[in-house]
Amino acid sequence: MNYSKRLKNIQNYLLEKNIDLLILDDSISLIYLTGLELSYGKLFITKDESKLFVDGRYFEIAKENSSLDVQLISEKALLDFIVKNKPKNIAFDSSKLSFNSFEKLKTFLDKIKTNYNLDIKIVPLFNPLKEFRAIKDVDEILLLKKAANLNWRGFEHVCLLLKQGVTEKEIAFEYEMFVKKNGGNRLSFDSIIAFGKNSAKPHHKTSTEKLELNDIVLMDIGTEMQNYHSDMTRVIFFGAPTPELEKIYSVTKKAHFAALSLCKPGTKLKELDLAARKVMRDENFEEFFIHSLGHGVGLDIHEFPRIKFDAEDKDVVLKPGMVITIEPGIYLPNVGGARYEDTILITQSGYENFYSIN
Repeated sequence: MNYSKRLKNIQNYLLEKNIDLLILDDSISLIYLTGLELSYGKLFITKDESKLFVDGRYFEIAKENSSLDVQLISEKALLDFIVKNKPKNIAFDSSKLSFNSFEKLKTFLDKIKTNYNLDIKIVPLFNPLKEFRAIKDVDEILLLKKAANLNWRGFEHVCLLLKQGVTEKEIAFEYEMFVKKNGGNRLSFDSIIAFGKNSAKPHHKTSTEKLELNDIVLMDIGTEMQNYHSDMTRVIFFGAPTPELEKIYSVTKKAHFAALSLCKPGTKLKELDLAARKVMRDENFEEFFIHSLGHGVGLDIHEFPRIKFDAEDKDVVLKPGMVITIEPGIYLPNVGGARYEDTILITQSGYENFYSIN
């Protein structure tokens, strides 16, 4: 990973925004900019300097594994950095900082302003890294593909274990054990294994429900490798599907294809969602599509952008390097549901599907 390039991009961003100092302390931002997994630390970034402050647990690790200037964290160390650089506009990530943490930051900076006669303004920036993180570099794409490959292998493994009487929890357990034994660090989220009518609940909590002949089986699964996530949903008919369930599965696949066909640079996100919804509307199922079409995937399993025709990100334009999910679904209460989800990479001319096997 080219962490120095990422930091340089952030410094250029600070110049554009007229920010003298950006303070980041959430674990995902620290991983993105340093490669270090830290439960506690602060990264101070100015227009021409970056310094990482960590406690004693991480000091030697950070020094050995980062090219950054690393210092033991203390109030005096943070104060000295600010007094030396005399920043006027100090920014923080308002999407991550709690109110209590903001109050502590404000009290700390107010004390510096008073004691050192500095003119300091606190500037909230909402998720300042989101645009940078949305475009994956070559190393990130490789890890995302590795995670997706393991996810698919885990799916194939548990498909072989489907039999009458097996429970949702047993299948979820077998999936988790398989991916962890084969290089996965952890699950990207609690696996959703839904048998029969449970598939009508988009975020069903995996239960002790037993598989019966002719049940529909919905699996929404994902695993993480080296901090990067995977996400996929598939539906299996364990026996003969009812005409109603077969129909919603067919329409879901058709909606999925309609959205995929528009996945290329320059397309607005809302156009993907509207294309999928049109397919469902034409088949009188749109009211049963009750969530967004997809989301970004990377260091977080759900990250910018969110794909929905009326969401905040609706006018965001697809760019090469974006990695997103496309996951339309139809859910009929007390009957069953179908969702079909792929993770794709936007390329220079279209897209690449991480799950090309049908």
